[in-house]
Amino acid sequence: MSQINRSPKTYDVCVIGSGAGGGMAAKILTEGGLNVVMLEAGPQIYPEKDYKMLMWPYDLPHRGAGIGGRASENFSEFLAPNGAWQIDGEPYTSAEGANFQWFRSRIVGGRTNHWGRIALRFAPVDFQSKTRDGLGDDWPITYDDLAPYYDKVESYIGVFGTKENVSSAPDGVFLPPPKPRCTEILIKKACDKLNVTCIPARLAILTKAHNGRLPCHYCGQCSRGCTTASNFSSSQVLLPPAMATGKLTLLTGVMAREIVVGKDGKAEAVSYIDKATRTEKRVYAKAIVVAASACESARLLLNSKSVLFPDGLGNSTGNVG
Repeated sequence: MSQINRSPKTYDVCVIGSGAGGGMAAKILTEGGLNVVMLEAGPQIYPEKDYKMLMWPYDLPHRGAGIGGRASENFSEFLAPNGAWQIDGEPYTSAEGANFQWFRSRIVGGRTNHWGRIALRFAPVDFQSKTRDGLGDDWPITYDDLAPYYDKVESYIGVFGTKENVSSAPDGVFLPPPKPRCTEILIKKACDKLNVTCIPARLAILTKAHNGRLPCHYCGQCSRGCTTASNFSSSQVLLPPAMATGKLTLLTGVMAREIVVGKDGKAEAVSYIDKATRTEKRVYAKAIVVAASACESARLLLNSKSVLFPDGLGNSTGNVG
């Protein structure tokens, strides 16, 4: 390993990961005037070039079937780039006898480039799991504490739905839903006869122009990436306004290795590996936001061992992740 290079400045905040959590953190913090550096393990994304929304099968090397016809492993060649169950060179394995599959995305915006845009709120009962059924722990906050933030997020990213007063699916700030298709009308009629609740889905897809973004034109290819930014992704909805502030530095192709703790026991830097040069570098910040997905965040915290934290950061109970 070559000599560690210290960054020439100390940022206000270092955000690890550029997906839903990291992207929102970067947007809010930069718009609040803070200087932010973001670490992303994958490359930059260019929707017009990288997305495959309007691509035909004959435009692809294997007509969408994947190499050797193994499309099922990573869905198909039509998928928005760099999302897969298995990524070459990734050092992850499943426990013996287990078949744990973890969908990963090494690209700016992370898995928000791939998700199904289902945007449901937790219900009040979801915050009280131990009280309800004796399992797990109750949250230290309630639905009412979080509801104003649900409102803010939905108002910004755009979520369609209808107000139904269903206790297990709280109402939100909704755009109008698409008109139901023939099959959906038939299902709705049958559900009404059986007294089964049937309501429009809540999806983070625009049905009308919203915050400068065009509405969906129903091409039905969300998983290929949306060149019109009509469905939500961090790469197209959160990071552009953060970059526009001039206060976001985005480092791509870098893998966070360890959170470095100072003598006072507080995090002061992130050690990362530049994947192109295979050199270790550090970026210094007054605060660090870990938003690298569940598995990656746990890996990073467990790697961050020191004299003060011999079992890793945030792991006093041995239950990180």
